[in-house]
Amino acid sequence: MLKRLFKYFSNPIRLAVLNGVLIALMILSNICFQAFCIPTTWAMIVLTICFVNAIISPIISKNKRLVPFTGFINGISLFVFVYCIIFTEVIPVLGILLLIVPLFGWVINMPYFFVAQIVWNNLIKPVSNVVRYSFLLAVFVCTLITFYVGYEYKKAIASIELCKQSNYTQLEKNFMTEKILGMHFIYHTRICIYDGWRPPKHEPALVVGLWFTNWKDPLDIDLKTRLELYKKFFPERTYKFECSCAIGYSKNYHNDNLWK
Repeated sequence: MLKRLFKYFSNPIRLAVLNGVLIALMILSNICFQAFCIPTTWAMIVLTICFVNAIISPIISKNKRLVPFTGFINGISLFVFVYCIIFTEVIPVLGILLLIVPLFGWVINMPYFFVAQIVWNNLIKPVSNVVRYSFLLAVFVCTLITFYVGYEYKKAIASIELCKQSNYTQLEKNFMTEKILGMHFIYHTRICIYDGWRPPKHEPALVVGLWFTNWKDPLDIDLKTRLELYKKFFPERTYKFECSCAIGYSKNYHNDNLWK
């Protein structure tokens, strides 16, 4: 059965269609049962590039001019899908047991499918060594970026500590300190199935920084105080969004006492 499926989807057009359908299902599922919330702008751009590449790369796999670019993007896509697996924590593992459940079990396991497909087509059985080298170059670059993000998060923690010492009167305002201050009401940082509403934005750089520091949040303050500090140091930034936070949670988010 598996061999027949593998042979059937080894056709580039069929694989491209399959990838497109699976990506559409993932997006639809996230709209209805939100796990990742709304990606920040840069993350949305990366996701769009990776998703489009997943659909068209099987079709253009024989084009010698384009395969170095698709190989490089596939290296980035590998990090994207591995990130999804890590972020959802135990859910993908449970998904292995849910393969017999139509749609739900399949959606949960889709990142595993794309990881396997990317590794097979770009590392194990690439159409040429150029693809493999482009893929490995992207993996190397993404690894460097990942460690740099962890380093920046640790620097931001030091800036937050200095802010606390100044009794919250001074703060070095930069990309990462804004993300830390916005945690839990703007930026979603961890998978949570049971909460009434989730912060509307998903910032992968913030999540990766938390991973590097074993989920260390340098601000041990209540959410109301955190929001007031955010408005103080970043008055020009939006802190509440017209976001449904998944179809079932829109009223909870918009009517929360935090905004009153």
